[in-house]
Amino acid sequence: MATLQHALAVLADEGLVVVRQGRTAVVAGDAVAEQRPGRAPRDRDHDCKRAGCQPHVCKPMTAKTIRNVHSILSGAFATAKRWEWIAWNPAESAKPPAVTRRPVPATTPEDVAKVIAEGRKAHPVLALYLWLVAITGARRGELCALQIRDVDLVNGVLHIAFNYVVVGGQRVRKDTKTHQDRYLAIDPVTCAMIKEHLDGVRAGLAAVGLELPEDAYVFSNDPMGARPWNPDWATHKASDLAAAVGVKLNIKGLRHYTASQMLAARFDLRNTAARLGHRSGGATTLRHYADPVSEVDRRAAAYLAQLTAGSVGSEQVSEPEYLQ
Repeated sequence: MATLQHALAVLADEGLVVVRQGRTAVVAGDAVAEQRPGRAPRDRDHDCKRAGCQPHVCKPMTAKTIRNVHSILSGAFATAKRWEWIAWNPAESAKPPAVTRRPVPATTPEDVAKVIAEGRKAHPVLALYLWLVAITGARRGELCALQIRDVDLVNGVLHIAFNYVVVGGQRVRKDTKTHQDRYLAIDPVTCAMIKEHLDGVRAGLAAVGLELPEDAYVFSNDPMGARPWNPDWATHKASDLAAAVGVKLNIKGLRHYTASQMLAARFDLRNTAARLGHRSGGATTLRHYADPVSEVDRRAAAYLAQLTAGSVGSEQVSEPEYLQ
């Protein structure tokens, strides 16, 4: 890179190329190279003052942009250090702006129920999909990649082993984001819902003399389940359902719901993180997925009030008039 910059500087000094900050270096005098595709040639007699052009005002990068740049450079330098290309990681000396995350109250079970109920009227299979996201905490692509052979209704277990993604228009069924398999327990109600869906698909195929193969996808718009849903399609449909009932919710929000409600119900962090497919001992779950649950806050208030009243003395703490 340093050699290339030096070469460009020498060519610029000799007037052979034109180097302008923020733009591609071009051969001097090449009018075609200076033009961007789809734009008309610049008028060399243009008078910015007469035309009223506004001067360019430089704006500093946002804190999020700086963090993104730091993350990319830090990862690149860390790899170079591991490969012994450099002796130390200079990004470690830089301190990116702090992340300011405003706590968002957890989605209530009532709101989730509204969205699923709307789905049962408009798109029953999508309602089942959203139900499974809420119950299992699985990622959207993991459920899209779910096949018939991954569902054990006898023992009430889902095998989450793959993730379905679309990258550059290419559909890929790959391993999960954390490269690990998970066996997630499901309750009898969920088993009955999945069985009802699969029985309906099998009945439709049996009417034309076909059988549903074991490698068919559970969520598919193809009659034989040969191709799964596009995760983006599922995301948009879920958001549309939520908007129809006036609830702000998406698929990732449902994963937040799963984590928040499990922790609020006093399920341990390790099992909660394992259900969502998080590694690092639950740090990701706590930092990014556990939202404040209002019911837990009320329990905390009642507990602290009772504890404090016992210390102060009940005779010194009178009940408010509106509660008497």
